[in-house]
Amino acid sequence: MFEVRLSIWSALCAISLVFALSATAQMLQRSTSSAQGRDAVDQSLQAQRDEQALIGAPVSESVRRFHYELTIQVAEIYDDNVTLASNNRVHDFYTRIGPALTLGFGDTIVHEENFLELYYEPDFLIFADHSNFDAVEQVAHLAGQYHFSRLTVGVVENIQLAETGDSQLPGFTGTIVHGVNIDTGGRRRINTYATHLSAAYELTGKTFLSSAGDYALIDYSGGLTNSQRISGNLFLNYQYSPKLVVAAGGTGGRDVLNQANSNQNFEQANLRASYDPTGKLNASGLVGLEFRQFDTGSHDSVTPVLDLSASYKPFDGTSISIDASRGTQTSAALLGQDYTSTQFQATAKQRLLQRVVLSFTAGYQNLDYFGAFTHTVASREDNYYFIQPAIDIRITNFWFAGAFFVHRENTSTFSNFGFNDTQVGIRTALKF
Repeated sequence: MFEVRLSIWSALCAISLVFALSATAQMLQRSTSSAQGRDAVDQSLQAQRDEQALIGAPVSESVRRFHYELTIQVAEIYDDNVTLASNNRVHDFYTRIGPALTLGFGDTIVHEENFLELYYEPDFLIFADHSNFDAVEQVAHLAGQYHFSRLTVGVVENIQLAETGDSQLPGFTGTIVHGVNIDTGGRRRINTYATHLSAAYELTGKTFLSSAGDYALIDYSGGLTNSQRISGNLFLNYQYSPKLVVAAGGTGGRDVLNQANSNQNFEQANLRASYDPTGKLNASGLVGLEFRQFDTGSHDSVTPVLDLSASYKPFDGTSISIDASRGTQTSAALLGQDYTSTQFQATAKQRLLQRVVLSFTAGYQNLDYFGAFTHTVASREDNYYFIQPAIDIRITNFWFAGAFFVHRENTSTFSNFGFNDTQVGIRTALKF
């Protein structure tokens, strides 16, 4: 079976290489044209459009009443630690098949006008030697926005039904970071449902109120602690200049766990800003303090929170993005414990010869645990990092091929949560 799969993929790679070399030769014979659109930053709907623009495929910036896109993605991946285990490692080849459908109505490009969009992707994971790991993952995203005269309302619904370990999973939620849930460890089924409601009301030409409500349900399997989070925020925003908006506000919410006496309340005092000085640089950020109380009445917790992002496009075909965050989460693996998660991720992309994109992504996450009860002794700390270089080639306007390498490693004071894992894969996609 392995020989047949290898022969098929060898033929596919050979065909892709012939097309790519032919296209590259044609591009060398004529002057290159300017790039269209914006550069890719992350694995989201916008990132897929940005990736198309970075590679040089046609992207319309006009607002169309209706559009659709069907993408069929196939990847062959070797994983040397399928279960993300600290020992007794299992290695295998697996095929990943992911058809994705996008339906959009209105301004789904820049999200400044009214729009409605739907994204759905089922992913089929088929293992060569360990069929017990075969799985079907699903990712769904629904978003809409509507403008009244002074009021703008929006809604986003994200659903992610996934197996941890899949580094190529498109992500809309923060439960799984690059295919890994550090808190739970191992290979697990995690279902996440997240709803986001938002509203903004213009008070004057330079001030407006904005508010949002969020609900998230995280459903684990295998005896872990399921959780729900309900939260809301309110901000007063001031447009200091056409390029700078600052805001002050607060956030409040409640974490509900299926553990006895483990529910928690939290409040945040926040400052945030967005800055767009040029077409090449933009940044946004939120900082604040979080105050957390536990239903047991044991003690209170105070911790800084932040959420920062920036992107920079110094040259045509070049993009750099940086994201950082810090916040408190409830632990699904350890009873009566929370952890502070600090994350950092950077991505650089470079287009070559209008058809080839080289990319490199690196990330780091620290988990520092503390007790939710007075007498709980928390001594776990994890440090996780990953790197992913990749190359992707636009063979035609609708056919893409590429290869990637992923290395992930976690060191933990609890040795059974530590692991290291390497994946190597080739991928191709057809877009209609």
